[in-house]
Amino acid sequence: MNKDNCGEPRRVLRLLGCAAIMLSAISAAQADAWVRVNQIGYLPGDPKIAVLSSDEPLAGEFHVGDFNADVGVDHGAWGPFAHNYRLDFSDVKSAGQYQVKFGAVASPKFAIGDDAYASVPAKLLEFMQLQRCGDNPLTGKCHQEDGFDVVTGELVDVTGGWHDAGDRLKHMITTSYCVAALFLADAEDEARHGAQLIRKIHPHPQTIYVQIGDDRDHLPPETLWHDDQSNYGRGPGGPRAAWPAIGAPDGPTHQNKSTGVANLAGRSAAALALAGDVETAKSLYALGKAKPGVAMSVPVRAPYYYGESSYFDDMEWGAIELYLATKERPYLDDAIKYAHQAQGNPWMGADRHGHYEYFPYVNLAHWRLYSHAGPEDQRKIAGYYREGLERIRLRAEQNPYRLGTPLVWCSTNDVTALATQAALYEQMTGDVTYRQLGAEARDWLFGRNPWGVSFVIGVPEGGRAASRPHHLFWKLKQHLPVGGVVDGPVSKEINDGLKFGNSFADDELARFQSDVAVYHDLFADFSTNEPIIDGTVSLLLLLDVWK
Repeated sequence: MNKDNCGEPRRVLRLLGCAAIMLSAISAAQADAWVRVNQIGYLPGDPKIAVLSSDEPLAGEFHVGDFNADVGVDHGAWGPFAHNYRLDFSDVKSAGQYQVKFGAVASPKFAIGDDAYASVPAKLLEFMQLQRCGDNPLTGKCHQEDGFDVVTGELVDVTGGWHDAGDRLKHMITTSYCVAALFLADAEDEARHGAQLIRKIHPHPQTIYVQIGDDRDHLPPETLWHDDQSNYGRGPGGPRAAWPAIGAPDGPTHQNKSTGVANLAGRSAAALALAGDVETAKSLYALGKAKPGVAMSVPVRAPYYYGESSYFDDMEWGAIELYLATKERPYLDDAIKYAHQAQGNPWMGADRHGHYEYFPYVNLAHWRLYSHAGPEDQRKIAGYYREGLERIRLRAEQNPYRLGTPLVWCSTNDVTALATQAALYEQMTGDVTYRQLGAEARDWLFGRNPWGVSFVIGVPEGGRAASRPHHLFWKLKQHLPVGGVVDGPVSKEINDGLKFGNSFADDELARFQSDVAVYHDLFADFSTNEPIIDGTVSLLLLLDVWK
């Protein structure tokens, strides 16, 4: 037997041994691998990118129905995973139910089809109806004595609207936006419910209320809307404080940094112009012009407040909606002027920003104005959108999930705003450059994230969605506020700065927390798992424009 023949059996054995070790390694890796997808699904023409993540390097093919492709390059470590792979199955367009499979690892089921999102808007509106104040479909009447003016002491009628989040107070900063955005999303019934309160917060030409209730709402005992025993100095369950925007810093102990009222007045003008109440809209717009600057929510017990810092975008919105309602040229001229003062949104491309600092996170006025502006103004307005999208694109390309927005409180607002701006930019210009960026942002919201959780409570039904939210209906009655969009992940730095004690001892998502970001599907986490009306309405609008 010659040397070569003698060595061949040993070489074969070595190869078989190596193959066995490799198969064993892949099998073990698959046992600790996860495929993250948008659990709702995709429209046929959507970009479709799943993310395969693991502790160990992987190789081989993935499958989606009859489609298969190589998992491709390892995009490296990010978040809780050492290895991440982007699985592109955009070529799958036929309607049906699918899973992404890699060996023994499979994603949740999802749909592809023109009707993939057909059931979602109703769920979002279900949450808004649950949040109704004044006459709630689940608990009946509540807060019938709202409220009293904290400056004059007089009783004022500010009943109605929506409770802002998981608590019971009402912020006009978010309510004004929700009314206008609901009209634009063709949700007229719910929009008109909120519009009634916007009329009430402007009882006189020089008055606009920024907030009904305050953080005294957070004092025990915890109750549902109809049994609120908060005491604002007029007895438990009595009238609540109505805070007028005074155009200057306000607060009895801790103070905000208000400088005017134009943000709230301009946005409210847009809402009522869309509602058909042109005269009140004109009055609100005039108030905004008379008192430029920003109104912020009012802190009482704690120093936290909605710190909005911009108003040009809101006055642009009020102006363009008044122009569309009246065809009066001065409003169009104002809208163009404010558009160039507002320009792009500064948060886009930043690592972080203040709480509601740049609210609303997408300037919808640019979209509403675009088709009524001349060619040069159109070029500039489209550029304002494009510049922000490009800044986020550059950030997003640094991680496999293509998350380019800051991980701050209410991070889902930023993600939704990005996706919305990408869709509106494409509508305006026909440029599809940012379609995939927008699609991947939308997919993050519905479960294509490191936790594999949809940030819309109870949606999809039967999927892995937020299920233990920071909301009193859940805590007190185990009634799931389906359709509410929760705040979403925050940076570990933010999470570590909050005092939760051992509230997260039973965190079933512990494996997926990381130095990058934290999300807890637990009632205790008010920073990541509290549903918000503005985030919910923003997603409703996104789904309406993503067609």
